[in-house]
Amino acid sequence: MGKVFDKVAAELVSGEAERRGLLSDGQFGSRTGRSAIDAAAIMVDRAHAAWTNGHVTGVLPMDIKAAWTNGHIRGVLPMDIKAAFPSVAKGRHVNLMMARQMDGDLLRWTESFLPERTVAMIIKGNAMERHPAEAGVLQGSPGSPILFAIYTSGLIKWVEEYVSEAEGLSFVDDLGWVVTRRDVNHALSILERCTAKSIEWASRQGLQFDTAKTEPALFTRSQGHRNHLRPSLTAMIRVGNGSIRFNAQATRWQGVWMDAHLTLKEHHDRCMKKARAAEARLRTCTKTYSVVPESVWAVQVACVQAVPLYGSELWWDPREEGRRDDLQLFLNRQARSILGVLPTTPRAALMGEAALTPAPVI
Repeated sequence: MGKVFDKVAAELVSGEAERRGLLSDGQFGSRTGRSAIDAAAIMVDRAHAAWTNGHVTGVLPMDIKAAWTNGHIRGVLPMDIKAAFPSVAKGRHVNLMMARQMDGDLLRWTESFLPERTVAMIIKGNAMERHPAEAGVLQGSPGSPILFAIYTSGLIKWVEEYVSEAEGLSFVDDLGWVVTRRDVNHALSILERCTAKSIEWASRQGLQFDTAKTEPALFTRSQGHRNHLRPSLTAMIRVGNGSIRFNAQATRWQGVWMDAHLTLKEHHDRCMKKARAAEARLRTCTKTYSVVPESVWAVQVACVQAVPLYGSELWWDPREEGRRDDLQLFLNRQARSILGVLPTTPRAALMGEAALTPAPVI
């Protein structure tokens, strides 16, 4: 019941934060009507828009399709906050909510949600000495993401005031800076300013960025991008006390693998590989334990089918036969696993009897 109450309270806090305008437009986590795919979609769409103007897009990840038609390159730099939830300071969080004049009942709930706690390590059944946990929100609680989003709500707005050429996108603790320019070096210098200001803001809040998870990327429409961007890909971008090269391979952000041309082919291939492996394990399990078709269908649709479809709205084109047919073959395998029929069964009957939607209209 505790998580049910937390879920209700989290929705109320989220609604109050929306009414108070507390969250930045670039924050997509824990907000009604927004998802991780929405954040990835904005990145892809803006990159293509930038390309129409002949710019280069640099991402620390973030944004993409608008740059294409203009010949721009987009640079993206994804940044991940290290030990995000455990780093939330209770007093600072409560003071922030009070300063924004949030509802008193929700403020009192937040104070009770962030009580003084202790932690202890248990090694081979032996409990170590308990130590006070002076900061942090509970991992796995429905209320923690929105509270963390509020705690870091000032980051994007603050950096964008100093670096107006960049735009920030965020999903809870995953942050991305996007820059669109014709010149790669110019985009790189802007991204470096974004990282410096982000780190400066985070240090004031007792937060740190995990530089090991930072993979700057460049997106371009040019099919000869490897030669065109070779000097840029070997260039180093300063992040904190170190330097990082631009990623020459596909960059993963919000579960979506983005290649240099944003065809998302690698993303599709990776999702299909995971889905086939999951479907094969499930098929073996259902045969071993003689699971009834109704239960097999429920698991296939809820747990397996969602894997190849993740992010498909970013690349889906009903006129593109390759990936559509690839998905249909996978659905055929699912249908045969559900019904236990022969491989030669006609597809129309297969889809109908298995209650699955064909790929062209899924």
